[in-house]
Amino acid sequence: MLNGVKHGYTNWTEHSGGVVRKLYAGPDAEVRQAAEYRALTSLEDDFPVPQVVRQRPGELLTKFVGGEHGQDLMDAGRATAVLSACGRILRRLHDLDPRMLDPAAGDGVVVQHGDFGPNNLLFDVDDERVTAVLDWEFSGTGEAITDIAWCEWIIRMHHPDAVSQLPAFFQEYGWTPGWNARRAEMIRRCGWLEAFTERWEPGGEGATTWRNRTRIVEGWTE
Repeated sequence: MLNGVKHGYTNWTEHSGGVVRKLYAGPDAEVRQAAEYRALTSLEDDFPVPQVVRQRPGELLTKFVGGEHGQDLMDAGRATAVLSACGRILRRLHDLDPRMLDPAAGDGVVVQHGDFGPNNLLFDVDDERVTAVLDWEFSGTGEAITDIAWCEWIIRMHHPDAVSQLPAFFQEYGWTPGWNARRAEMIRRCGWLEAFTERWEPGGEGATTWRNRTRIVEGWTE
């Protein structure tokens, strides 16, 4: 049986017979597919990621990983547990050697997921363990604050009732960058996504949405 995968947004993702098939669309599709393939194959022995079955132009097949989606658990009132797990798993990711993805990576950079948050995590609800981190198409190496700030952005934008639980995330991660730096990174990323969606659909609703989100972030206070 073929099913669209819940919470798949940028690309079409479907599940059949224990295999997940992801089709890449939009700007830089080949680059994003290459980034995801590189991350999954480089990290599979050290980090919970889906196992690659094979790839073809425009298509990546991975083994299905069971678990409850982080967003669903947030909506079910388990924000503290989810955010604590987000902090632990992100700390684990950032502690990996960035040369696993980029042999030329220098000091002060980490392995970046690029779209980190409960929206891309699966959980074993019994022990609150992350079974998989998904959607690595924006991955690479860079500053840790990118993933930290984006996880916070996901909560503030999509789960505002859980903002008061964000300290659990920072505590488990082990570092809380200053608010001005975090907000600046959120604004930068929103601007990047505005440009990305404008390239995908010039004059479309996507770019307008991200432009409006930038204005919202500019008005946030800690």
